[in-house]
Amino acid sequence: MQSQLDIQLHNRKIFHHYLKHFSLEQLNKIPEGFNNNILWNIAHTMVTQQLLTYKRAGLAMNVPDEWVAAFAKGSKPERDFTAEEVKAIDTALFSTYEKFEADLAQGRFAAIKPYTTSTNMVLDSIETTQNFILFHDGIHLGSVLALAKLV
Repeated sequence: MQSQLDIQLHNRKIFHHYLKHFSLEQLNKIPEGFNNNILWNIAHTMVTQQLLTYKRAGLAMNVPDEWVAAFAKGSKPERDFTAEEVKAIDTALFSTYEKFEADLAQGRFAAIKPYTTSTNMVLDSIETTQNFILFHDGIHLGSVLALAKLV
């Protein structure tokens, strides 16, 4: 599982780079033909990770409920986000990763409820869930890379 954690951290460092080096306007911009922006994709990966791990294990999530509403599957940006919100999301990229790593080491995800994703992947353990999270992060990293060329 350590290699999956290393990849997850690497992905979050890439996301952090965009949050730090792109302007607030660039992070919020939704180019023609898209229905979301760089910030939404980044926050969406973090919220999805929390929903697929903590919520399915019956544990409290480490992101605000407002983020779940704003960034969960099926949502889209309804407004521009502020610099303070970007900073909070950036900080949470690493705090949620560290908390997940610690909780994983403590075995807190042993009783995770099975879930079938929209791509028909069955997540029936923390191992399969973590592998899906990396797949999902990759999809949204690709979206960030495409959006970055247009903003």
